Amino acid sequence: MNRRIRLLILLTAALAVTTVVLLFRMPPGTSVPAMFWSQCASAYHEAASAPPYGAEIEQLLRDDLDEEARRLIGIGKGEAKDSTTYYQYEVLEAKLHFGNMQADSFLACHRRLHAYLGRQQGTKAKAATRALSIDDELQQGVYATKMANRIADGLTHYHRALQLSEQWGAGSGTKLVILTNIADANKLLGRYDQSVRYYQRALNLGDSVGMSDDMRINIDIGIASAYTAMGSYEKSQQWWEKAERELPKMSQTDRFFYYNNRGNDLFMQGRYAESLEYFLTVDSVTARQADHLWEHMFGRVNLSDVYIKLHQPEKAIALMEQTQQYFAEQQVPLVLYYLDTQRIELAMQDGRLSDAQRLAQQSGMPEWVIPEQKLLRQKVLLELHEKTGNWHDYALTLKAYEQLHDSIASDKQQMQFSEALMHYEHERQMLLKQRQIEEMNLSFRWAVALLVAAAVIIALLVVIGIIRQRERRLREQTMLSRITSLRMETVRNRITPHFIGNALTAEMMAQMDGKPIDLDPLVQLLHRGIEMTGTETTTLEDELEFISYYCSIESKSVGPDFVYQTDIAPDVDPSRVMLPAMTVQILVENALKHGLKNKVMQTGKQRRVVVSARRQGEGTRVEVTDNGVGLPADRHTNDRTGLRVVKQTLTLLNEQQTMRLKHAAREGQLMDFSLENCQHPDGDSGCRATLYLPRDFAYALVEGEAFSAGNEATRTDR
Repeated sequence: MNRRIRLLILLTAALAVTTVVLLFRMPPGTSVPAMFWSQCASAYHEAASAPPYGAEIEQLLRDDLDEEARRLIGIGKGEAKDSTTYYQYEVLEAKLHFGNMQADSFLACHRRLHAYLGRQQGTKAKAATRALSIDDELQQGVYATKMANRIADGLTHYHRALQLSEQWGAGSGTKLVILTNIADANKLLGRYDQSVRYYQRALNLGDSVGMSDDMRINIDIGIASAYTAMGSYEKSQQWWEKAERELPKMSQTDRFFYYNNRGNDLFMQGRYAESLEYFLTVDSVTARQADHLWEHMFGRVNLSDVYIKLHQPEKAIALMEQTQQYFAEQQVPLVLYYLDTQRIELAMQDGRLSDAQRLAQQSGMPEWVIPEQKLLRQKVLLELHEKTGNWHDYALTLKAYEQLHDSIASDKQQMQFSEALMHYEHERQMLLKQRQIEEMNLSFRWAVALLVAAAVIIALLVVIGIIRQRERRLREQTMLSRITSLRMETVRNRITPHFIGNALTAEMMAQMDGKPIDLDPLVQLLHRGIEMTGTETTTLEDELEFISYYCSIESKSVGPDFVYQTDIAPDVDPSRVMLPAMTVQILVENALKHGLKNKVMQTGKQRRVVVSARRQGEGTRVEVTDNGVGLPADRHTNDRTGLRVVKQTLTLLNEQQTMRLKHAAREGQLMDFSLENCQHPDGDSGCRATLYLPRDFAYALVEGEAFSAGNEATRTDR
């Protein structure tokens, strides 16, 4: 097992231990993946039912880019492939009209949507049609509460929309809108504790699934306003400061509600000079937006009241004349009633008591007026009756004022108490939920820890398997290298007893024939053989010298017509070309034994062996050619021991070279060998053995373990 494998095992174990430790050191209350899947499911539900340009149009509406939104709605309607998609754009158009407080246009869109849903009754409701049904209820609630001043009716539609959304599994975004509208409606009805309750529900839902900044800002402002209405100014101050931190993220509409409602908070505390700054900011912000005329005018209604309280009638009168005309055209009776109260108070400040009495009689006090506006009117009437000496009406008004004031004060106290109980219950539920989440997290961490442990065990088993397989391959490679080396050594040693015997016999026969004895080639051959014993690599020059001695001795047994030749190209330096020892000698020996000795001598012809060397690319091509009998078709050349040893040697060396190149992350060439019959230019046939020797090739056979250690050392050196 080398250091790289050991390091891998140590890193895997360390990673596993670190993961488990981190899992159990996570801070309490960290969300578990179930929350993530809940959020994804909700997002998918809403995305699946949205029309093609829906998300883009919604963003344009949030950014107050009404003209671009209107253009995309028109394109979407024209491209709608079905009725459901078309009416989804109707819903978006209704939102556009509501943003501009265009009641008639809003109603027209709603009537078309309502009629379409009426035609779908009795059919199987699809997800998109169900979403439209929820939008239909929402639209009816929006119109009733924010355009027609029928707040109780609107609240009924909102609750119906919430029921449908829970029944059909609407997305979290839709539920957030419904919950905030219910909270807004309760606030308008004076049910401020219920308003805070639904705002808190919306906030909890938004925190669990990740709400947008716009929605969070809306909820923060709503809760602050509800606490303002309950007279809980310390709590309202906390929420106003929280909302103030979100000012850079607020849209123009959000800024209007923030500045206007915070101004109201200060106004109700009698801090008129401070509230004036906020109402002036409202006027400045909305004046720059042509499509926020409604908000601009509503802010000026509050601003005129502040000017009256600060005894600046000229500024108040100019604003009242402007806003009276606008809200009369918009048919918003509650705002008009508020303006009448301001006129009565302004007339008293100017000493026009008869005008004040006439205005009070004309406007009256309808039942639909919200308690705060009634209380404000009664307070002004008490001052009027006192100045005119109308003590009978003063007594009646005082009684009504005290009853209403006590009722409102009692309601506020009750709502504050109810809100405190709800807050306590909310905290208790949150604590319980936190505990459940922590238990789920603990279970989740244990599950992940077991999963990590299982993964580590599997990884270690795989690593051990790889190590064992690697060791087995190394043992096999070592054994094969040894076998091949022994075979090469056997082939080399085979020259000594057999070849020496043949050479001595030939010299003895020559002596018997009276010829001179020449043992010098044999001595040189034996000397060179001893030098090459145990040598695996040699140069082409030394190999050719050895072959020359060998052929000079073998020529006596082959015959007088035998010729050995070499053909070395001028650009080949034999002293620098490396190759496995005795590889070419085996090819020459094979040519002599199986090619030339089996060929019948022909008068006038030579039996020859030619060893040539040529440059080929980045290496050298060595060829051994003969004009012998060639390769027989019915005989396997692999059965010849010498050729088999050569091929095995080349295969092992190529495998080792491939591994070296892989570890070095570079490219290189491998040795190649071929044996085939050939046709010579003079008409003779024979055999050609071709050996390709790449440049910078490691020709020494290395045992498997030694090769692995060598590579490890190489990597360490690098």
